[in-house]
Amino acid sequence: MPIMDRVAHLHPAHWAYVLVVLVVASVGFVTGSTAAILVAALLAVPSSVAGVPAFYVAYGLLAQVPGANPSSSSGSATCPSSGECTTSTSGDLAGWFAVTTDMLGILALTAAALLNVLLLQALLAARRQRRSRETADVGP
Repeated sequence: MPIMDRVAHLHPAHWAYVLVVLVVASVGFVTGSTAAILVAALLAVPSSVAGVPAFYVAYGLLAQVPGANPSSSSGSATCPSSGECTTSTSGDLAGWFAVTTDMLGILALTAAALLNVLLLQALLAARRQRRSRETADVGP
């Protein structure tokens, strides 16, 4: 059965699992919560064991784009007696880089969860086939 057919016919419990990983990963990346990202990665084990390193490879490649991820940041602020402070910074993370890498992280963990479901389906199908062959071999 083609993979898209398998995805289209997933059980609602499987979709719920994938959705939970998606939500936890999204919260983690959007808020910058390492704990939430780790929880999403743990929920997506065993596939996240490959998905997380793949995310960091993509992160590292994107970081090579000039201006994406500077190695240092600096800033200054001036506060005159009127009380209105003015700040300026340089070397901050590029906005497109932050959004892209957050999306890649969410996608990597969600794809890992979906892959887990598909692997589980394949294992269960192989087990059913093996049992039906064993039953057919015994016969009356």
